[in-house]
Amino acid sequence: MSLAVFLLPKDDFAMELVQWKEKIEKQYPNQLYTVHPPHMTLINMEVKNEEEGVTALSTLSGSIHPFEIIVNRTDIFWGDIATDGHTLFFGIEKNDFLHKLQITLANVLMSVKKNVMPPDYLTGNKELLRSYDRYGFPFVGDHWVPHFSVSSLQIEMTDPLIEEFLSLNRLYRFTVDQLTLWRINGDKHTQLVALDFQ
Repeated sequence: MSLAVFLLPKDDFAMELVQWKEKIEKQYPNQLYTVHPPHMTLINMEVKNEEEGVTALSTLSGSIHPFEIIVNRTDIFWGDIATDGHTLFFGIEKNDFLHKLQITLANVLMSVKKNVMPPDYLTGNKELLRSYDRYGFPFVGDHWVPHFSVSSLQIEMTDPLIEEFLSLNRLYRFTVDQLTLWRINGDKHTQLVALDFQ
């Protein structure tokens, strides 16, 4: 079981993301990430105590202000090291504030991080391993690619569904005005708290 901090999609973009998840689940059932709630992961870590995690996150209340996200592309993590699949995602325009927010969250939650052995897929990547050792999440820092995952597919790279997804040419913009904290146990995601921005 772990705790994760998510940003949730909004408005038309949220509907688009859900439609793609539903389409993939219908065409290729039981693919990784498909049944997860639509979100962007800022951090996901094993913790010593869930309540202390909630308390640590609440210390940020009032210190974060709303900011804009621009979703500007579809893309794929080919041969995703965490899943061995091809992970379809919606990418966002470079956003320095988002990277600073992630570092702030990682530092705030470090006090509740539980030290666990890193997953095997990290052993060959010093940058990811260093992030995991420090923060309990391998993607904290400049190497993090902020994105909204759709699904990680165990299909051919040339599958028409992948081609269709990559051909999308849409732009979405919305204001992020809250963080959400979730308990994750396998594919089960339970929202624990929402922290509204000031």
